[in-house]
Amino acid sequence: MRPLAGLALVLVASSAYAQTPCERLTTVRVTGAAIARAETVAAGAFTATPPDPSFKTLPAFCRVEAVVHRDNDTGVKFELWMPLQNWNGEFRPAASGFAGGAITYAGMAANLRQGWATANTNRGHDAGGPWKLADMTSAAYNAMMAPAKRLLDAFYGKAPALTLMNECGGGGSRDALQLVQDYPAALDAAAAVGFVYDPLHHGIGQMWVFQATHKSQASYIPPSKYPVIHQAALDSCDAKDGLKDGIIEDPPRCQVDLARVACKAGDAADCLTAPQIAAAQQIYRPAIHAKTGKYLFAGMAPGGELQWEAMAGPAPYNYAPGFYRNAVFNDQAWDWKAGLPNFDTDVDRAEAKPNQIIQATAADIRPFIDRGGKLLLIGGWADHTLAPGSFVDYYEAVVKAVGRDKAKSSVRLFMVPGMDHCLDNPIYGAIHDLDVAAILRRWKAGGAAPDTLQLTVRTPAGAMERTRFVCAYPQVAQYRGRGNVNDPASFSCRTP
Repeated sequence: MRPLAGLALVLVASSAYAQTPCERLTTVRVTGAAIARAETVAAGAFTATPPDPSFKTLPAFCRVEAVVHRDNDTGVKFELWMPLQNWNGEFRPAASGFAGGAITYAGMAANLRQGWATANTNRGHDAGGPWKLADMTSAAYNAMMAPAKRLLDAFYGKAPALTLMNECGGGGSRDALQLVQDYPAALDAAAAVGFVYDPLHHGIGQMWVFQATHKSQASYIPPSKYPVIHQAALDSCDAKDGLKDGIIEDPPRCQVDLARVACKAGDAADCLTAPQIAAAQQIYRPAIHAKTGKYLFAGMAPGGELQWEAMAGPAPYNYAPGFYRNAVFNDQAWDWKAGLPNFDTDVDRAEAKPNQIIQATAADIRPFIDRGGKLLLIGGWADHTLAPGSFVDYYEAVVKAVGRDKAKSSVRLFMVPGMDHCLDNPIYGAIHDLDVAAILRRWKAGGAAPDTLQLTVRTPAGAMERTRFVCAYPQVAQYRGRGNVNDPASFSCRTP
């Protein structure tokens, strides 16, 4: 440990303190951390590089910059932002980004606007470049948690009533899951939406989809043909939930009949050639080890075909090349254009022990549950870059590890039909309004675990489309055959 000059770092055991003015937080003793700066930022006065006009809407807050020192490195930098007024009494850390390298402000700003105290970290290094695996661990993110809580206590004179994370996507959701798995006292509740828990096989799964349409020139499916495949999926499965509404309610039990769109007399815009059908079938299937047949990662779900271009189009989705450069070949010059990776020896390289530290695959989260922790998992069946079945894989692993009774009280998975990557900021498709934080508060405060959700579905422009009734996995919603589709009473939950 290497404290800044003049700062004595001692353990302070008290759980409540007198309020400390912002600028005097530099004098607070924080175990393991050095406070570099603390300053009051007036409303709308925060600036950063690159500039962001939305920062003009930030309320006044206390900004603390600090570093947690570790052996043989420059330390983990973090910032803590605390609203000067209208604090909601809670602490919500923000996503750090998958590989770290910078303190990112967008997530912190969003949290601050909604009344949360928030924090973010560079995970132990500044700048980009090759992945630093040691800084992609749970320990690198968790390093800021205890010091941030100590400073919150000092500034407000009380500890946060609830510490939660509510994140979507690769970096943020993995941060939340890593804390739940490895540091069960760090969070009281967490929501992971569109989550990446297995980044090693996630990269392999993305390349599996890309390879399907690039085995040969004949395998490529032009995006103009995606509607043809999507319609075949709807024709095969849309009506199975009792309501023909352009959404497949239960994709795992959907068998898409691609024979109905097979070209009968040569290639055409409204049909698929035999190589294109083979490519589509591979996209639906799970990725497997070419030699052993071992399951690697889930396939894409029927119903999401309109968004296939991100992974099956002209280039791989950008995570996959970075994954192979950093975690498989350790070669920053590697280029997929020189030859696609294989699914046997390259898989073995990816699964090598040094790479395992970036995973968030631990399923036995009993220490988190036994503390009263609540974990809400949400995925979209039409996710365009995260195979939806992977969400189910993790949930079922947790249930198996902790036992069904324990999971029933503390873990829920909701798979939302027709939803893409995230609830309120999808890459494609509709916006799904849901107050996740309110669900976590009620659940943590002793309320019943949620068994259903009611989401308001809006167009990207904001116009309301409908409400959607969603049942906790493994149940699915079934239309009763009559009644307003915006009324939850028109649906029931059934086990397939």
